[in-house]
Amino acid sequence: MIAFQCYHLNVIIKILNNIIVMNNQLQITVAKLELKQLELVEKLSERHNDYVIRLIQSSTTDKFIAVNGDWELLTGIMEYSCVDKGWENIVPKHELTSVMNHIDTIKKGGQYFDGFKSTLYKKDGNLISVSWKGKYFPEINGLVFIGRVTRG
Repeated sequence: MIAFQCYHLNVIIKILNNIIVMNNQLQITVAKLELKQLELVEKLSERHNDYVIRLIQSSTTDKFIAVNGDWELLTGIMEYSCVDKGWENIVPKHELTSVMNHIDTIKKGGQYFDGFKSTLYKKDGNLISVSWKGKYFPEINGLVFIGRVTRG
């Protein structure tokens, strides 16, 4: 009888773990859809010819969940290399406090996208200037950012 109960308990635990994994994947998918939507809005509203980079950040760990768009083209850094990294890995030290203050403001923000500017390190050590818009999405427990870099 105990073996039977342990077996069912293990099955229930596996099912719950699968549900958690599916929920996390769904949250990331929703965030990526939000990024696509924001990117389209940005492109349509300003009809610009800029590069667009996208970033999703966990609001609890402040680590990147995903980067995309022209990220690799502009920075030379592969997407998988950025996952589980944070702003301290991509912005100059003298800008980090300012960037984190903007992010804290975005975490407390409401329905609107807040903007800020920063520079990012490229793989070769050079810097690029990025205009960011970001928003906190409590339903995915994450922040979504769109960065624009002027072609030049």
